[in-house]
Amino acid sequence: MRPTATVSDWLLSVAEVLPLPHRAVPPYTLGEAVAELGDYAQVVDASEWNRDRPTRKNRRSLQIEIQAQSGAIGGRLGALVAHLLDDLRDDANQEAVVTATTKFGEVWHSDIAVTDAFGDLSAAAKMGTTSAALRRLAAIVTSQVGPSARGPFSVLTYAADALVNTEDQLASESVGPLPGPLTEERRFEMAREILVAPPVGQVVVWTVYSRALLWGMREVIGPMTFLRADWALPNAFEHKWHDFPEREELRELRENVHWLDDLHSEALEQGNRLTLVRVDLGERQVAGAADEARRRIEAIVSIAVEAGGVSWQNAGATAVLLDGKARISSEGITVRQTRTADDDSYGIGGTGKILSTVADEFADVLAKGPMPEQLVEALTSLREARMTDHRDVSFYGARRVTPRVATALEDHAMELFASALKVPASELATALQRREALRQADGRIAAQLMAPLDEVWSRGPNAGRDQLERKISSYSRDGIRLVSVAKAVALQDEIRALPMSELKRADFEDALAICTLPDRERQLLDETWRETGLLRARHRRVRNAVNHGLPLNEVTLNSIRNYAESTSKIALDIALTWFKNGESGAALIQREEKAWTERIDRISSGLSCVDEDARNNEES
Repeated sequence: MRPTATVSDWLLSVAEVLPLPHRAVPPYTLGEAVAELGDYAQVVDASEWNRDRPTRKNRRSLQIEIQAQSGAIGGRLGALVAHLLDDLRDDANQEAVVTATTKFGEVWHSDIAVTDAFGDLSAAAKMGTTSAALRRLAAIVTSQVGPSARGPFSVLTYAADALVNTEDQLASESVGPLPGPLTEERRFEMAREILVAPPVGQVVVWTVYSRALLWGMREVIGPMTFLRADWALPNAFEHKWHDFPEREELRELRENVHWLDDLHSEALEQGNRLTLVRVDLGERQVAGAADEARRRIEAIVSIAVEAGGVSWQNAGATAVLLDGKARISSEGITVRQTRTADDDSYGIGGTGKILSTVADEFADVLAKGPMPEQLVEALTSLREARMTDHRDVSFYGARRVTPRVATALEDHAMELFASALKVPASELATALQRREALRQADGRIAAQLMAPLDEVWSRGPNAGRDQLERKISSYSRDGIRLVSVAKAVALQDEIRALPMSELKRADFEDALAICTLPDRERQLLDETWRETGLLRARHRRVRNAVNHGLPLNEVTLNSIRNYAESTSKIALDIALTWFKNGESGAALIQREEKAWTERIDRISSGLSCVDEDARNNEES
C-alpha cells in the first residue's frame, strides 16, 4: 500500500471503501432498479401492461426492489430524489413510467446527486460506522459515476488518492500546481471534483489481435480501422514505401506506448498473424473506452465467426488516446502460440475475406453509431453456439459446446432478436419457418436437378457432364452453388442421356415435374411446411426441456439441431438487415410472409417454377 499523508481517520475510511475492489462486479443500487423498471416499460406491449398477469407480477417485484434499494441511500441524496420516487409509486400509466424513470436517471447521474451521495458517505465516516455500512454508501457513488468507476484508472481511485496521498505524490500526478494549503476540506473538494468531472474529450483506442489476418492491408469499417501489423508498423517506423492515414499517429504514439516496439518485432516473425485496430469513439469519457472498443470489434468478428471464420485472440495490448495524447497504455503484448501441425491458414484467410464483405455491407451504418447492445449480445450467443463443431474447436482447442447448451444459447439469441426488432417472438418464429420451408423446397429442387451431374468421381470423367454442369450452375462469391431451373429444364434431354443410377434418374425426373407442374410444386411446399411445422413444435419442446432441466433424449435433441441452427442464421440475417437499412422489424417480418404468399399465388395462377425462373432471367 502506498504511503499516505497524516489525515483524519474519516478520510482514511472513505479512501478505503470508495474504490471498486479488483474483479468486483459493479453494484446493483436504486439507480439500477429504477433503470430496470424503465427498460421494462419500454419493451412491454401496451396491451399487456395492466392486463397480463406475469407483467403485473414483474412490476410488483420491481416496486419491491425499488423500495428496498431506497432504504440504502443517505439523507442528502434521499431528499434530492424523494419527489422522483413518488412519481414511480403509481405505475399504472406505462408512458408516465418511461418518462419518470428517464428523468430519475438524468438526476441520478448529475453532478449534484454525486455530490450529495459523496457527502452522505463522508458524513457517515465522520460519525463512525462499520465498513459494510460505508461500502453500501460507496456503492451509490459507484453506480452514479458508471463506467468511470471501473478499471485501473478509475475516478474512484483518483478520488481516494486525493483524500489520503501526500502532497508530493499528488503534485507529481497533477497536470498543474496544487492549490494550497492542502487542508482536509480542500482534499474533500478535490475528490468531489474528480468524481463529478471525469476526463472527457476526443477518444481513440488502439488494440491488437492475434490469429488475425486481413484480406488486404487496411480495412475501414465505420469508426474502426484494421491494419496488418506486418505492413503498417514497418511503413510507420522503418521506411516510407506506403503512406496511410494513421501513419503519423502511430509514430507519435510510439514515444509513450512501448508495446508498439514489441508488436513491431512480433509482427515480422514468420507465422504471427497480427492485426492492429484503431477505434475512434468520438467525444466521450476516457473511462470504459477500451471495453467499448473491444465490444465493437468483437461484434464484427462475431459475424465472421458465426459464418464459419476463425475467432481472433486479444493480444492484451491497448492504448487509449484523449485529444491525441496517450492517456492509458497496457504494459505489453501477449502473442499466443496456437499454431498446430494442421495449420489453419485457409480458415484464418477466409475470416479476413468475410470481414472484407462485412466492411462493404456495414461500414456506412457503423459510421453513424454502434450496434445496439441486444444485437451484439445475440451475435455473441450465436458465436458461442456454433462451437458444437467449429474451426476454433478443430484447430485451436476451443471448448466444445454441447448441443443442449447450443440450443439454450440460440434460444437466448432469438429472444434478443425479437426484442430488438420489436416483434412478438411467435411472429418471428412463423417468419423463420416460412423462409426455412422455402429454403428446404428450393434446396431439394436444386439438389435433384443436379443429381445426374454430382459425384462425377464415382463414374469416371465425362466431358459432356462437365460441360452441362457449367451451363446449368455457377457459384456465388460466397461459394454457394446457384442452379438455373430454366437451363436445366431446357437441357433435360441431354441430361437424360448421361449415364446415371436409377435413383439419380428418379430424383431428376421428380425435380422436372416440380419445376414444370404447379400442382406438383404446391405439393412440395405443403410437404416442407408440414415438416418444418413438426420441427418447430419439437424445437419448442426441446427448448422447454433444456431451460427447465427436464429429461431429454439425445436423439430428440439432435433431431432439431439443423432446424435450430438454420433458423437462427435466418433470424440473424433479418436482424442485420434491420440494423443496416433501418426498416422496422414488423416490415421485415411481413416481407417473409409476402415471399411465401407470392409463391403460393404464382402457383395458383398456373405459372410454373421454370416459367418464373425464365421471366426473372429475362428481367435481369
